[in-house]
Amino acid sequence: MKSMGITSLGIVPEELLDPTQARTLAHNATDVLEHAMIYSSLADAVTDAVLVAGTTRRRGRNRKYFSVFPEQLGERIASLGAGTVAVLFGNEETGLTDEELSLCHLAVNIPAAAELPSLNLSHAVQIVCYEIFRARSVGHFTPFAPVSVAELDALVSIITRSLKRIGFFHLVGPEQMAVFFKDILGRAGLSVNEAKRLGVTFRKIAGLITKRGIDPESSPP
Repeated sequence: MKSMGITSLGIVPEELLDPTQARTLAHNATDVLEHAMIYSSLADAVTDAVLVAGTTRRRGRNRKYFSVFPEQLGERIASLGAGTVAVLFGNEETGLTDEELSLCHLAVNIPAAAELPSLNLSHAVQIVCYEIFRARSVGHFTPFAPVSVAELDALVSIITRSLKRIGFFHLVGPEQMAVFFKDILGRAGLSVNEAKRLGVTFRKIAGLITKRGIDPESSPP
């Protein structure tokens, strides 16, 4: 939880907890454990929540007829305003009961192979917490911006003109080399920043040899 920026933990224990064992397993997140709220019932734990999501792999007449994926839950949470969101996890053996799931607004399902569809509790918590963190943090990371066809053509032009300037071409002409570079760079799926860095690199290569770089952009390859 803590590694994904989630620190509010509520526990509805079926039996007494072993505090020593819990602290050992908590490692560097003992503060989350020490501030955890202990509830006598699940209903009490979610009473102030504006959205309650229950994790389950099962569906049925007395359960939810459909479920969302963890990434969809993350998007839903990220779109909410103020308010408490509760994500419920059942115990390791049986998960959430029908009665417990009835307290939820929606169900969350983590796709898994049919041969072993149940995940360890810790793994399920990590996956869901990650998707929530990712959805809420999307604005803080630089998204991947793929290079356009025009930008790729400009990069290929820089590369071939730089190679021409340093006397690289003898047997193979710049036209054939341009096709070669366009093919491999197109398959590489470059970002805009990666294309810019490659362009700067080849310009510097030409500049080291010629002391003045390459011809203006208007020059043919």
